Amino acid sequence: MENLLDFFQGILSENLKDGDLAKLSSESEYYNDIQFSDSKLNEMKDLLNLKEISDMEKYNKLIKLSDVILAKNLYLDKSNIDSFDIFSGQIFPNLEVLWLSFTEISSFKGLSSYIFPNLEELWLNFNKIKSFEGLSGETFPKLEKLSLGNNQINSFKGLSRKIFPNLKLLNLNSNQMKIFEGLFPDIFPNIEKLYLTGNQITSIDEGLSGKIFPNLKELDLSFNEITSLEGLSGKTFPKLEILTLSFNKIDSLEGLSDIFSKLEKLYLSFNEITSLEGLSGEIFPNLKELNLIGNQIEPNDEYIRNIRNIFPNLKYIHKNFTIIL
Repeated sequence: MENLLDFFQGILSENLKDGDLAKLSSESEYYNDIQFSDSKLNEMKDLLNLKEISDMEKYNKLIKLSDVILAKNLYLDKSNIDSFDIFSGQIFPNLEVLWLSFTEISSFKGLSSYIFPNLEELWLNFNKIKSFEGLSGETFPKLEKLSLGNNQINSFKGLSRKIFPNLKLLNLNSNQMKIFEGLFPDIFPNIEKLYLTGNQITSIDEGLSGKIFPNLKELDLSFNEITSLEGLSGKTFPKLEILTLSFNKIDSLEGLSDIFSKLEKLYLSFNEITSLEGLSGEIFPNLKELNLIGNQIEPNDEYIRNIRNIFPNLKYIHKNFTIIL
């Protein structure tokens, strides 16, 4: 590479001509050696406090200027990025939130733990990602939120124990998931919210066993093809508080056996359920809200009494789009 001082002078000259100053990095000891007017130098140094980047051209100049990028939030939605290779060789030590939705990214290849060591949120909605392949090791040691809605992911294959040690929220809405294939204990040791609406899941029991989700509190499986509650186990979801199974093809409440000691909200609206057989206060001892609207059960007074007898702690019953206390 050319002399570092000459390199910075050329880049800075270009930025100053355009009035397009990017946030610079730890090589700031070189600034005072570059011959610019005091006003321009002060203006340039003020930009070191910039916290967000939203323009792709500024970003391109930024990665030319430094091996270390100091931004905390990086907005690259609707850009022409098609892979993570654009970040190769870069380090984002302070980056906490990265938006890369509505791009052309198709895989996780090119990522490493060195690039985003402190990333907490990653938004990758509306891309072309087909799998979790390409991830390995401690790629996201501090990631807490991962949103992958509207991609083409069809399984959990490719995941390992160390990739998401601190993930708390995973959004896989509107993908192509059919079964819970590729899951095993400790992949998501701290996940609390899992959203899988609008997939092609037909069964809950395939691929689920043991304590795969030891800390999961909310699970949304609405708008799938699920026909039965068989396989739904309190042992797999020991801390589950909210379960949404609306808009499926469930025709019976039977098949449950393990106790869901923490479950408080159960949403089963718009299925094909014909009776309350299978519901038990022993299985859901702390249930406080139940939604069964849009099924084939007549929501009359006897129905309400039966529900209250089964669940004495119930506070909300949904009947014909009305909540009954």
